[in-house]
Amino acid sequence: MNQHEHREAALGSAMQVEQLGDSLSQAADTLHDAVMRAIRKRASLGTAGITQAQAQAVFALEVALRQQANALYADAAGHIITGLDTAQSQLSGLLDTVRQRIAHNENVSHWISLATGLLNLGRAVLARSPERVLSTLATVREQLQAVAGDR
Repeated sequence: MNQHEHREAALGSAMQVEQLGDSLSQAADTLHDAVMRAIRKRASLGTAGITQAQAQAVFALEVALRQQANALYADAAGHIITGLDTAQSQLSGLLDTVRQRIAHNENVSHWISLATGLLNLGRAVLARSPERVLSTLATVREQLQAVAGDR
C-alpha cells in the first residue's frame, strides 16, 4: 500500500462503503460465534452463564448488523460520505478491534454495547451524516476502552 491509501478519508468511495458492509457482516459472524459459545457453556454449567433474554438480544443484534450490511451493499455508491477526518485504515482497525473484543470477552453486556455501537455507525452511514459517523466512532472508542478496563 502506498502512503496515499493510508491517508484516504474513510467511506469516500463505494468500495470503502462495501468494506464497512463486510466488517458489519464479520461482526455479526463474531457475535453469532460468541453467543453460541456462551449457550454451550451454559448448557454445561446449568443456570450460570448467558440468559435466554441476553441470547435473544444478541441474536437480534446479529440480524440487524446483517441487514445493515446488506443495505450498504445494495447501494454502496449512494452511501458515500465525503470529508470524514478519519482514514479508512483507522476505521478498519477500529472495527477489527471491536470484533476481537467480542470474540475474546465473556461479558455479554459488552458484546451488546459494542454491537449497538456498530449498528449506530451503520445507521449514521445510511443517513449519510458525517457528524453522526464521527460521534459514533468516538463512542465506539470509549466503549472499547471500557471493555479493556473491565477485563
